[in-house]
Amino acid sequence: MNVVNIFKRQITVAHIFGIPVRFDYRWFLVFLLSVWLIAMNLAQGGMYVGQYRMLPLSTAAAWFLAVVTTMGLFLSVLGHELSHALMGRSEGIEIEEIVLHPFGGLARLRNEPDSPRAEFRIAVAGPAASFLFAAISFALMWPAMKANYPTAGGVLFILGSGNLLLAIFNLFPGYPLDGGRVLRSILWRRTGDIKQATRLAGICGMLIAAILIIFGVYMAIAPTFRSYFMGFWSVLVGLFLFDAAYSVVKHVRGRIRNIVSEAMSAPFSIEPDLLISHLIDSVLPLHRQVAFPVAQNHRLHGMLSLEDLKTLPRERWHLTRARDVMRPIAPRFFVEPNATLDYAQELMKRNGIGSVAVVGKTGELVGFLQTGRFKRTKRSKTSRQ
Repeated sequence: MNVVNIFKRQITVAHIFGIPVRFDYRWFLVFLLSVWLIAMNLAQGGMYVGQYRMLPLSTAAAWFLAVVTTMGLFLSVLGHELSHALMGRSEGIEIEEIVLHPFGGLARLRNEPDSPRAEFRIAVAGPAASFLFAAISFALMWPAMKANYPTAGGVLFILGSGNLLLAIFNLFPGYPLDGGRVLRSILWRRTGDIKQATRLAGICGMLIAAILIIFGVYMAIAPTFRSYFMGFWSVLVGLFLFDAAYSVVKHVRGRIRNIVSEAMSAPFSIEPDLLISHLIDSVLPLHRQVAFPVAQNHRLHGMLSLEDLKTLPRERWHLTRARDVMRPIAPRFFVEPNATLDYAQELMKRNGIGSVAVVGKTGELVGFLQTGRFKRTKRSKTSRQ
């Protein structure tokens, strides 16, 4: 299982504060499963909250409330990830997207935090939001019960319990959980080495994942539990976390460069007024790139992809300039030097040209990165180790 593949099949459903919110397609299966489980409980009236027992509901009412409750739970997960994203933004980090997937959510940051303090603040923002949602739900539950609205109280109990479990689970001290990121920030502050801190937090994540897998197997086979569904789900979550943590540890142990500035090449750009005929005849034989930054005075104007030139007739090469066929500058065509390579690779897959320009904080063109060059760099580095 490759953790990267978990996030490939997605659909964009909203933009919140300018941040794209995407759902993994398999999220809908989990949504339907959650609705079914809650509807079965509500229809049977088998839920107790303290001394109160929810009355059995009609099938239609049970399914309606199950949908509402499940929506509330997944909105809570979204709120959890949005808290990470907004805290990251307050620390000066661009947010690429929020993805909800079968095992929870992910706020994808463009850059790594630049200090242990920033890492800590971003990590604790999500669990803090979940604890707040849980407190609000429980605070509203008891008045509903006292007012003889056990069904409303039961729904609020599910929401409160779900958020409480989400907060506690995410505080387990193993990367990539929030608690693992808190642990990484503490180790980073004490050692001054983010790579060593990441490796240790990743190892803790692998241990926690192994415990989840063992516990899931025990739940499925132990006579006192015999909970096949919960055991199976615990094993799946454990496998997912183990893969993510192992990838982090392997990444750090192999000393693969993890930010753009460590893998980018020196920028070679072309002027906006350069004729395409000159590009093909004189520039391309010396610079084998799939795309070229179009810049003037070190300021990026756009990206010219060789793929786009296939539709340009040869007889027009000496009449067409780079500015006429370039793709205008857009966020999908450039990254900052301290952006992660994972983010840059994802961007190169999505932008359709297999490369990105590297632009400094003041807007100047400082580097270039393309898919083929990055792959060759990794192989050559591995061979030297």
